[in-house]
Amino acid sequence: MKLHRLRLSHFRGVVEREVHFAENGVTVVEGANEAGKSSMIEALDLLLEVRSDSKSAKVRAVSPAGVDAGTVVEADITCGRYRFTYTKQYNKAARTELVIHEPAPEQLSGRTAHDRVGSILADEVDATLFKALRLLQAGDPTVGDLAASSALSRALDAAAGTTKAGVGDGEGDAMLLDAVRAEYERYFTAGQGRPSRELASAATRLEEALALSNELAAAMEQLGGDHARLETLTGNRRELANSLEFAKVELSALTERSAESSGLQRQHAEATSAAALLRSQLRLHERDVAQRAAARKRIADCDKAVDVTRRAIATLERKDAEAAAVLADVERELDELRRADTEATSLVRSARAAARSANLVARRDELTALLARVADVRSALSDEQRKVAGLVHDREDLEAVEQLLQTVTITRAQLESAAATVSVCRLGDAPVTVNGAETDESELAITGDTVVEVAGVVRLVLSAGAESASLIDRFSRAERELADALAEAGVDDVAELRGLVRARERAETEVDNLRGRLAAIIAGGDEGALRAELSELVSRLEVTAAADPDVPDVEEAERRAGTAAARLAAAAARTAELRSEHRSVDSELRILRARCDELVADRAELARQNDEIGSLDGADHPGDDPDRLRERLLAELAHADSEVRRVVARIDDADLESLELQHANMQSVVERGEPRLAELGNEIAELRTRIEIRRDDGKLDQVHQAETELVGARGDFDRINTRAQAARLLLQTLERHRDATRRTYVQPFTDQILRLGKVVFGPTLQVGVDEELRITTRTVGGVTVDHDALSGGAKEQLGIISRLACAMLVDPDDGVPVIIDDALGYTDPERLASMGAVLGHAGRHTQVIVLTCTPARYSSVGGAHLVAV
Repeated sequence: MKLHRLRLSHFRGVVEREVHFAENGVTVVEGANEAGKSSMIEALDLLLEVRSDSKSAKVRAVSPAGVDAGTVVEADITCGRYRFTYTKQYNKAARTELVIHEPAPEQLSGRTAHDRVGSILADEVDATLFKALRLLQAGDPTVGDLAASSALSRALDAAAGTTKAGVGDGEGDAMLLDAVRAEYERYFTAGQGRPSRELASAATRLEEALALSNELAAAMEQLGGDHARLETLTGNRRELANSLEFAKVELSALTERSAESSGLQRQHAEATSAAALLRSQLRLHERDVAQRAAARKRIADCDKAVDVTRRAIATLERKDAEAAAVLADVERELDELRRADTEATSLVRSARAAARSANLVARRDELTALLARVADVRSALSDEQRKVAGLVHDREDLEAVEQLLQTVTITRAQLESAAATVSVCRLGDAPVTVNGAETDESELAITGDTVVEVAGVVRLVLSAGAESASLIDRFSRAERELADALAEAGVDDVAELRGLVRARERAETEVDNLRGRLAAIIAGGDEGALRAELSELVSRLEVTAAADPDVPDVEEAERRAGTAAARLAAAAARTAELRSEHRSVDSELRILRARCDELVADRAELARQNDEIGSLDGADHPGDDPDRLRERLLAELAHADSEVRRVVARIDDADLESLELQHANMQSVVERGEPRLAELGNEIAELRTRIEIRRDDGKLDQVHQAETELVGARGDFDRINTRAQAARLLLQTLERHRDATRRTYVQPFTDQILRLGKVVFGPTLQVGVDEELRITTRTVGGVTVDHDALSGGAKEQLGIISRLACAMLVDPDDGVPVIIDDALGYTDPERLASMGAVLGHAGRHTQVIVLTCTPARYSSVGGAHLVAV
């Protein structure tokens, strides 16, 4: 196969391009990156493999961007005895055109043209070799599966001399192997050996027949299961109906027994109620008897108490008359002592009034002196407070300014330590000034622009270095902040501010001291209250009368009043004692008289209650003696208790609790059984309906047909599988013989690689080649390296040499172009020259197409045909 011409139109980024390739030799197609060189290989594959009406992603990917036009690929190709022009248009107005020039002119289009080219390629081109002899950009430089190439196999067979008797010539062997492989591929896939085509169809038919047979068998099995299920459900329903009928009969009997047990419970309740009534009557009778006995005893006790109380009343009445006479005498004496006490009390009040007047005068003088001291302290306090108000700066302001001063000091020290130091010393008579100030000798740090001048002689300006710039800026900023703070405080320097703050603190301390003195003078009192008190004292003294000189002092007056009060108190105590005795006697008289009246009333009430109890007992049981009545009630109670025990015994015999449990259980059985019976009936009806449907749906006839189909499918599968296994065995046998033969022609392939490779790697080159015709090792200068361990450039060089060796070994009629896309990027200049010689030599035997963005790499290829795109 040879490629003569390739034309692209609106292929991705390529608007229009046509390239002519040399039939023999090397064609170097050079162009910049993204010029569409690799697209030419993609376009050739698309032309040969993909129909023009395809909508695949591969076709859509080559459509032009922003252009409403179809993608056209056209090529002039020679394949064996055929030479043709093949054209396809994709994506828009799809078309396929084929013009065959040799051996006989033909014009085809559409699907017919596509199929014809496919047939030509299949007959004339070794597709494996066509793909293997490409080295694509960024692809694996290792050659593909050369062992599968029939053209290379024929060439190596011929080179190895293996076409001997009994084996046949290489062409015949290849044809036989191809025929056997074609037969094998009727039954198995070429790649993984999986069943395909006839064998897969037979297996699918057998699987479908088995599936249908299994499905029908399952249906028949399900039908048999439904029959068995119907019989089971029918038996279950019959058993459930019988047990449910029995349960209803048992429930009826239990219901009757429950009714009887209800009668026993009523009898038990009635007997218990009668016994309780008799027991209550007995208790009431015993209580009435006890109450009548107690009433008679209480009446007798009341009679005794009334007699004792009346005698005590007479005694107290005599005692009360005597106490009343004594009390009258004592009360007259008490009146006289009261008048004397009143006079003594008046005298005490007069003495006390005179004493209070004297106390008021003393208190007034004391308050006057105290308030004068308060006024003096308050005046001094006001002066100090005004002084504090005039000093507005406090300790917090001072600390803030001192912090700024500390920052200035630290920054200045840092600046001076980092700045250069200059020493100035006057040596002559001429005056020396530093920043305008005359000096004889000085040393200073350069923290800013410093001017050192000798009048009329020299003037030096010294500036800080770049390293001090940030420190100078920080120092200046700190000085500005300090100056701003001092200006805001209204002072010239920190010392002045410190003095103002200390003066304020001294004034505040004095204010605190004066407040303490004021508080100590007042002693927790209130100044306003003291002044109000003084005003009140003055007012009271103005209205207070002068003291009587005849009035004794308070102590004497109180002594006289005390004597009078003591005598009055003694008389009052005696009077109170007599009055208390009189009241006590009166109280005892009242209590005894009331007690006597209560006793008389209680006796009357007890007599009435006794009569009432007797009348009620006689009404309930006329003519009965209490003792006989009690005996009769006891006898009736014993009979009632006996009746209760008899009914309880019958209830115990009836076992009412078990009866209730049995009744509830049987009722639950009936309630659950009836819905279950109906459910079974519905399920039986559903099964019968399903069985009838199955009988009518033809499944029974389909079973026979499925069995017949299964027998036929199994027979066809066995027959085809026998042929397939025979083809597999034959192919495996032939491939083993072919592989054995290949081991004999590895050497011709190795020799061809060495002939080309020694030009590049030197005369000591040796290579290891396996049966798949892949290079496994490379030896240069006696050093052997695995192929996978070689550098990328070396592997790429060996890959190109292997492809060229294949192309040179293959018969020209079986050959295909060697296509190299932008390779040798990792090859040094010396080897580039050697590879150019190898490419030039191979180009005399086969068609070589090189695509590159760096044509200088291939400048050493002799006779190369250069095409720029």
